Amino acid sequence: MAPRATVRLDNLDGGVDLEAAESDSLIPSGNVREERKTSSIPELKSKFKGSVDTANTVYVRKLFLYWIAFFLVGAHLIAHASYLSYRFFLYGKYAKEVFHAPWLLVILAVECAYFCSALVAAMDHILPPNKRAHLQLDGHYFPTVDIFLPCCKEPTDVPQDSIVAALAQDYPKDRFKVFVLDDGGDDDLKAFCEATLEESDGRVVYLRREKIPGKPHHFKCGNMNFGLEHSDSEYVVMMDADMILYPTFLRKLLPHIVYSPNIAFVQIPQAFYNLPPGDPLNDLTSMFYDKVLAHRDTLGCATCVGTGALFSRRHLNQIGGFQPQSITEDTTTAYALFREGFRSVYLDEKLQIGLSSWTYEGYVKQRTRWGRGAIQQFRSTWRAMLGRRSKLNFALKVLYRWHSAYYLLSIVNFFLLGILFLGLLFRLDFHVGTSEEARQLFTRLSGALLLWRISWLTAWLEVPQSIQSRNRDESTFWWMSPYFTVMIFESVFSYSSTFSFVPTSNIDRNASKGTKSMLMKRLSELKHVKFHIAYTVGVMTVVIWRIYLLVSKYGFNECGESLYVLGIGYFLFTTCAHMMLPVVYILWPTGYKQSERTSLLRYSEEGVPAFTTEDCYPKWHWSVIPYEVLSYGTLIFWAVVFIGTRFGLASSYCKPGTF
Repeated sequence: MAPRATVRLDNLDGGVDLEAAESDSLIPSGNVREERKTSSIPELKSKFKGSVDTANTVYVRKLFLYWIAFFLVGAHLIAHASYLSYRFFLYGKYAKEVFHAPWLLVILAVECAYFCSALVAAMDHILPPNKRAHLQLDGHYFPTVDIFLPCCKEPTDVPQDSIVAALAQDYPKDRFKVFVLDDGGDDDLKAFCEATLEESDGRVVYLRREKIPGKPHHFKCGNMNFGLEHSDSEYVVMMDADMILYPTFLRKLLPHIVYSPNIAFVQIPQAFYNLPPGDPLNDLTSMFYDKVLAHRDTLGCATCVGTGALFSRRHLNQIGGFQPQSITEDTTTAYALFREGFRSVYLDEKLQIGLSSWTYEGYVKQRTRWGRGAIQQFRSTWRAMLGRRSKLNFALKVLYRWHSAYYLLSIVNFFLLGILFLGLLFRLDFHVGTSEEARQLFTRLSGALLLWRISWLTAWLEVPQSIQSRNRDESTFWWMSPYFTVMIFESVFSYSSTFSFVPTSNIDRNASKGTKSMLMKRLSELKHVKFHIAYTVGVMTVVIWRIYLLVSKYGFNECGESLYVLGIGYFLFTTCAHMMLPVVYILWPTGYKQSERTSLLRYSEEGVPAFTTEDCYPKWHWSVIPYEVLSYGTLIFWAVVFIGTRFGLASSYCKPGTF
């Protein structure tokens, strides 16, 4: 049966064409469908007006914040470019001095790398938020769908809940199935599926593939492709074994792909029901899910994130199924589809909820695995993605490169922190030119950093729980750097060894075993953060020592030396605060135990796991307050430096020749 025209019930434009719905006898889903039989058109218009008005209000607010962020981000980029151009001018003018101080060139290279990253990141702020309409399926056409649930040695009760929730979809029962793709050989899971098979009218399909020794099986990607071999549905859903789908998942996603032949997949954000209060490790990554992908949706280039994605079978067949070139098959498959000229849809709705890592070790290994996958993806597909036959537009080519290059910022961070630390320790001279030229350089630097901080704070206003989320995001940028740096060197010098995969659930399970006391377990976990502890101790010792020398030898009215020591010292102090976050998390965890998993979910009378939007966000925790103080402290510090150097307010205080 050919698909008919879709009905837009709550289009953000307010264009609810209910007269057309009446003339075509189209019936919306859910409760609306029941009321549609007896309600008049005016009554339906009144019912939907409230939701449309609310959606319009939310969009207008987003658009207002977008324009503010747009101008602030642009101002920051201009200020940053002005600062770099002046530094290039000074280095050219005093080339001999710079030649004898090579650390200055390292600092310049680091600053150029940050500027390039700011340019790429600005794309996600410059793109306007998409005004995505909420669509409904034609009441006469329901395509076939297979929900793929790949499993690999998770605790059996976890995928059982996912299966029950998937079977509870508000969708015609004869039009979808749940494929349980068991790569872990779980006999208890097999027995559960067999018992559920009769109750579900044959809608559960249990598959266990044979893994031939010596033949690549491509982990989750191979498991998904094994499912494709046994599936004949028009659409397939990629899930994780621990994800609980909302009952309206299929009805919400399908209209965006069924009636759009160029849309290859529809993606929704991830959410987790075991998030520790305050989300200290930034599991939720709100900026990525609630803003970046929502803005990229404007160009139809929001990528796949591994779960909660609905794919067109026809489009997958054109690229040979899920792509096995890297251990992150989600983004690799997405870009393979983009390369053929297809696009995606991103719905920023919390329609799935699952489990984040229970342990710190599991979290780190999961994130570094994503990084290895990104590097593998670039090394194995860059010729096809950037070649002449590729249909990637300019924006997608930039984002494709950035997907891997982002992790290289960890090395940039390493060089920056190392040079500044050694500069304080050995009193390296970062000064070039006259005192007046140094003052102008400080003015431009502080102005650029001040605008960056203001634009950064503004950009987060679109994100739920912005105060909590932005502080966690900034911390993660610093404390994950050591792990990403090691991961990059492993990927460069031992590339083949990176093609290994250990499910996060197995890491968590192994970490929970043992007979050690809780205190001894926590102390033993400090081995994962030994770099963070050593860095913090070393930096704080050097900073305190340099401030002591400054006060005892010069006094604070030696403005050039004071700005040098206090500026670098304050910056290194803030990075220490971020580096100590995982240390504090290990010693004083705020998370839940694995044994508490089922108590964190809601269950219906029929035993179906359920959730609300509120369950998708972490509870507030006081530990974010010190980082909020630190954030505004940085803003005030650079504001004082900018005003003081720009208007010469400290000239009467400073010694002659030191500003």
